[in-house]
Amino acid sequence: MSEADGMNKKGGSRNREPWIIRTYAGFGDARQANQRFHQNLKQGQRGLSIAFDLPTQNGYDPDAEVARGEVGKAGVSICHWRDMEQLLEGIPLGSINTSMTINAPAPFIFALYLVVAERHNVPWTELRGTTQNDLMKEFVARGTSIFQPEVSFRLSTELIRFAVEHVPNWNPINCCGYHYMESGAGPAEEIGYAFGNAMLILDALRKQLSPEAFALTVKRISFFINSGIELVPEICKIRAYFRLWPELCRSEYGLEGVAFRAGCQVRSLTLTEQQPEVNIVRIAYEALPVVISANARVSALQLPGFREAIALPDQAEQQLSLRIQQVLMHETEITSYGDIFEGSKVIEEVTAKIAARAREIAMRMREEGYARSISNIASELTRLLSERHRKLEAGEITQVGVNAFTGEIGLVTTTPRVSDEPDYAALEKERIDSIRRWRETRDNRAAAEAREKLRRAAAEGGDIMQPTLEFARAGGTVGEWTSTIESVTRGRYTPPILDSAPDAVPLNVPRARRKIRIALGKAGLDGHINAVKLLARACMQAGMEVVLAGFKQTPAQMVETALQEDVSIIAVSSLAGAHMTIARETLELLKRHDASDVKLVMGGIIPEEDRKALLNMGVKAVFTPRDSNLGAIVQQLIELGEASA
Repeated sequence: MSEADGMNKKGGSRNREPWIIRTYAGFGDARQANQRFHQNLKQGQRGLSIAFDLPTQNGYDPDAEVARGEVGKAGVSICHWRDMEQLLEGIPLGSINTSMTINAPAPFIFALYLVVAERHNVPWTELRGTTQNDLMKEFVARGTSIFQPEVSFRLSTELIRFAVEHVPNWNPINCCGYHYMESGAGPAEEIGYAFGNAMLILDALRKQLSPEAFALTVKRISFFINSGIELVPEICKIRAYFRLWPELCRSEYGLEGVAFRAGCQVRSLTLTEQQPEVNIVRIAYEALPVVISANARVSALQLPGFREAIALPDQAEQQLSLRIQQVLMHETEITSYGDIFEGSKVIEEVTAKIAARAREIAMRMREEGYARSISNIASELTRLLSERHRKLEAGEITQVGVNAFTGEIGLVTTTPRVSDEPDYAALEKERIDSIRRWRETRDNRAAAEAREKLRRAAAEGGDIMQPTLEFARAGGTVGEWTSTIESVTRGRYTPPILDSAPDAVPLNVPRARRKIRIALGKAGLDGHINAVKLLARACMQAGMEVVLAGFKQTPAQMVETALQEDVSIIAVSSLAGAHMTIARETLELLKRHDASDVKLVMGGIIPEEDRKALLNMGVKAVFTPRDSNLGAIVQQLIELGEASA
């Protein structure tokens, strides 16, 4: 009998476990990711949580110039229905619960999933799972937005309408609180932003639907939340989530009995490059708040790899994350008792306080509207992240291994052993060859006709989901779908990195003695911008002149900006594994333009062996999560800049 087929000690089937155990997984091409899925399912995972690579998330095919160095790295590369079919091979779509972390291209990726179900004679009514489909947090935190806010809002709501009508057991949106806390938000802000976003979406849909259809839609709204290390506030936050959402649905929409339904991943912001062994303890503690309360327990939970601050997880790390959940579920016996916090004065008081503040935030967002909320939340997250860094550097927050109890433990290497890592250069070439063969061999007349219907629908404000489905069936690709909509709207969205909000949090940074011009930007397709915004503010407070070198730029675009602006330093952020490609191309371009005196520095999730390779290549400084002292980073930038003066 396999582990996954066993029974728990009380004789209950694991098919009725108290929450779904997931692992966020996906890498390489569809076949490689499919093998990982099957391995995880054999180890006891009960649902899929699919990670797509950044080209897919940003609506690019693998042969797009900006996708170089990113194909298959932070997730699986998916372009068309055949890729999706290979990804799901051998997985029973009628019984598996599938979560897909996809946002701007969610209508098309969802359509691919539906087409595969059709091809395998699985009725849509049997499909269960979730499309994340939450663009608010992409605009302010995660960064894989594509279209302008009004276009994104329209696409998101149309997917929701379609799914509620045609795929009734599917969760068409995960309104995410998770990413706000990763960007510095506290418990009340996390809940308030998530619920405010959900209500903005529901307010828009209410005008378009019958009362019966609207009631069904409200019940299909789900959430994706965070769970942090501060046990009591986090326990209370989860309870506030479960208490406040039914109250809002009752008071604002007149609907009784609406359940709060959520998946969760624990907070990655607390995971450190220093003493990575301690992260195993952090992850286990952070999982507790969302499962310990019988009346406030999430529906699904996924845990990160303990070396997430160093590199993407390998199979062994994912298996360890599964085992942490299995110990929680099957050994601790927390599921054998009722609500152990019921009647606690401390828990009730903190829960009520968080819920009241979250309600205020959500209601303010409804008054502000979608676009204005994006701007205000982005500014507030920058302020909150700045405040967190100030507290960390001042010792007001203790983080073991970072500002207290330092020194490596040495049980595990800080350079992960990635036994199943593919040859990414070969993978990228194969994916490019594959997509070109696909375009040559499909029925291009049918694809062109379907694409024209999609273009007209996007241009005229018509229904998007039906032509999207037709285009998916005809062999359209994610890059073609995106560019079609982009061509008849206002193009791609670029978030403001330097917002107009005043510097509410003075940062402890040194002052430059000379004029230094530094270009800051995001190369490649990783869109996490809050750390860049924080560094931009720190550099400005240090007296440096900050030039924005762009967002999701190619090395050529960043170098062009740097040369036009006559900067001394180019500072490039990349979190998704493309740092070697970006650095190599940037240095070559600087040399070609006779500008080798411009210094390149890089920051991101960069393994130690890659850090050394980057320095040997000619990068002047490399910053990783280990470099948590903002003042020290700015001091090093000042020294580099003044040496160039």
